[in-house]
Amino acid sequence: MSSRRKKIVWILGGAAIGFVAVLIILSVVISRRAHIWAADWMSEQYHSQVQLDAFRVTIPFPLVQCEGDNLVLHFQGRQDLPPLIAVTRFTMRTSMWGLLRRTRRIEYLKLEGLQINVPPREERINGGPFSSFNKKFHAVRIGEIVSENAVLRTLTNKPGKDPLEFDIQHLRLTSSSNDGALDFVATLTNPRPPGQIVSTGTFGPWNPDTPSLTPVSGNYVFEKADLGVFPGIAGILSSKGSYQGVLEQIGVDGTTDTPDFRVTRAGHPVDLSTTFHATVDGTDGDTYLHPVETHIGESVLVAQGSVEGKKGTKGKTVTLEVNATRARIEDLLRLAMSSSPSMSGPIRLKTKFNLAPGTKEIPDRLNLDGSFDLGSVHFTSGAVQQKIDNMSKRSEGKPKEVVNPQDSIKDDDVATAMRGDFKLDQGILSLSMLNFSIPGADVQLGGTYTLAQETMDLRGKVKMQAKLSQTTTGVKSFFLKLADPLFSKGGNGTVLPIKITGPVQHPHYGLDLGHHDAETR
Repeated sequence: MSSRRKKIVWILGGAAIGFVAVLIILSVVISRRAHIWAADWMSEQYHSQVQLDAFRVTIPFPLVQCEGDNLVLHFQGRQDLPPLIAVTRFTMRTSMWGLLRRTRRIEYLKLEGLQINVPPREERINGGPFSSFNKKFHAVRIGEIVSENAVLRTLTNKPGKDPLEFDIQHLRLTSSSNDGALDFVATLTNPRPPGQIVSTGTFGPWNPDTPSLTPVSGNYVFEKADLGVFPGIAGILSSKGSYQGVLEQIGVDGTTDTPDFRVTRAGHPVDLSTTFHATVDGTDGDTYLHPVETHIGESVLVAQGSVEGKKGTKGKTVTLEVNATRARIEDLLRLAMSSSPSMSGPIRLKTKFNLAPGTKEIPDRLNLDGSFDLGSVHFTSGAVQQKIDNMSKRSEGKPKEVVNPQDSIKDDDVATAMRGDFKLDQGILSLSMLNFSIPGADVQLGGTYTLAQETMDLRGKVKMQAKLSQTTTGVKSFFLKLADPLFSKGGNGTVLPIKITGPVQHPHYGLDLGHHDAETR
């Protein structure tokens, strides 16, 4: 071998040895420094004190893989709060060049047993050891983060309230920008009603000083939610929508659809759908609705209010103001009655709605306080409608036009106008100032209707245009003339005390003479 060739070989060999030596030195430096780099970067990024039980580095050139156990980050060093981040085990993969770049690049990060506890805004300590951390690190970009069975909690400082908690079955985050924001795909399990939520969106950039102000936005799909877990109702709900805001306050716009919604006590399935705009308090899950538009059959109800937890009470209370100007009485009765609706017609409704948490069926926990106005209602029962028609004819002094019970109902049956106030408490509907009018008569009633048994007990009076003797014919009319003065109103017409009792489908109508005697004594 010539001296020239030997020289070249020595030079190449020396370069190779030098390159290997550099790699070894870099590997040693990276192995020794990676732990410190990681801990210092997390301290700066999350303004937290870092604890890490074990940290291992392997370098299958040109890759670098790091593993760690029991990673805990205490926000601003606070030991009296749950850890900001806790990870049972993590695995990180990148390249050697990714760690040496000005903007460090981590290709892949897997987190096992991830828990994130976002502290409320007031828990921040101004001037703490991390509030003015020296910015000695350049940006770090993470290509992909995956996690299984993670838990996200947004803590609250409201006394007596539990934090809002999400169980995230699967989470995948990817970096698509230089500002620290991450795109995500998440699959969550909703506990009540049980169902699966799939959400995509953007999370971040992380706010290290006030984590609860970290922005989040995205879309969601919620399917196959079984409402049967709530006592008294049933149906399979689906929902979709979008949201945006920060972790402690999120605005949500969406829709729900429950094609087979029913109150189990009644059993009639109805197609119930809603369109809503709401604000969710991310610290405790309290939700403020403004407004919700609900469609039931041909009816539209508009509600606004809140779904809030109360100190010392498990669960949340629903408090709403409900208005209906485009509704049908038969749609509402299908929710409450096991039998077919007894009336049909347009209704205007206004009520306060309060649903307390608990294990009783919803009708027994629901409280209502409102008023209604039925402008033109018809009774669906032929027998009942015929009684109303006959009552109208007698009240007008036209007893000869009364239809016999054996005859069929005419198409031009009498429409009834009805209005009143109502209160629902513990499954009993109390009616007051109940007025309904038909041609020739005005009726004033008050009393109760029991939802479970579907029975009524209403008492009041009817004012008729005709005298008592004019409501019938023949011998009855002759003898009733003797009673005209007793039941007349100022010498004209008739005032009779009446009662309506029994099951709503087959009510009993009669005179309440005892009530009349009590009024005259």
